[in-house]
Amino acid sequence: MKDKCLYIIGVLLILIVSCTESEGYKKKLKVPFKNLEPQEVEIIEFNKALFALDTANFEEEYRALLPKYPEILFDNPDEQEISYMKSFVTDTFLIRINELVNETFPDIELVADEVKGVYQHFKYYFPDWIVPPTFTYVSGDYYNRPIGIGDESIMIGLDFYLSNKDLVYDKVGLPRYISRRCQPFSLTRDLAEAFYYQCQGSRINQKSVLAEMIEQGKRLYFIEALDPSLPDSIILGYSAQQMAWADENEGQVWATVVGNDMLFNNDLKQRRMLFNDGPFTSAFAEQAPARLGEYVGLKIVRSFMSNNDETLTTLLKMTDYQDILQRSGYKPRK
Repeated sequence: MKDKCLYIIGVLLILIVSCTESEGYKKKLKVPFKNLEPQEVEIIEFNKALFALDTANFEEEYRALLPKYPEILFDNPDEQEISYMKSFVTDTFLIRINELVNETFPDIELVADEVKGVYQHFKYYFPDWIVPPTFTYVSGDYYNRPIGIGDESIMIGLDFYLSNKDLVYDKVGLPRYISRRCQPFSLTRDLAEAFYYQCQGSRINQKSVLAEMIEQGKRLYFIEALDPSLPDSIILGYSAQQMAWADENEGQVWATVVGNDMLFNNDLKQRRMLFNDGPFTSAFAEQAPARLGEYVGLKIVRSFMSNNDETLTTLLKMTDYQDILQRSGYKPRK
């Protein structure tokens, strides 16, 4: 009876510690953002204006469009650019894509409300940021990032969020494990990630598995900081089943990494197993999602932020990865 009581007490203590760690980082993400700029976001639907041009008189109408969009269009386009833009808006596949965008996002104000929250969170962490105009566009190119952030404009490719209507992503050869993420609810996640790349610049592969884990964890934590309402499945791009597998097998994944001396290794095969994208990670199970190194990295960073008095901006600058791991007190689920 005594042993049973001690066991129950032990379990309760573990749960209390877990809840405390969870609450620790979540409390940091509850920042006073609602009174920050912008109080309103106007999203300019450039895709609608472009596809509405009269193609029978395209050059004249396109040139008339230029002064209205100085942030994103060249002042004096040559014949080659005009020819390209005309072929773009007369492409039957892209015309259908634009129609699907208009069907999927009939009220752009709803998108503006979601975007505003991400902008305000970013303004909280980076108060000197000046909010540029926001435009929507259609690209038809699904192998690049959907959202671009510059000093003069923010460009949101709404055709990345069509839920594979009309099997549009299948038609361009996009793998299902990628197109599954192309949902309207992923827009703010991708916007937050675009801000991360704007702050951190282009990523380079780290020198060890641990370093890569933590850098990827920083990226995902940054995304969560800019939209704390996002569930883990969207942050990581996992299905509900994949998310459940990762949570249930977190201890097994960590034991494999530590037990095989992978943390301070830079073996290409091991890196691929932990960080390459794909439908699953066969080294663990067919139910196991890809990029499990990112999953563990996010857990380590969350634990670090729960147990240390650091800010998001200081976290981004840290490069002593072993110190971060030690100070995190990370303990995976068994």
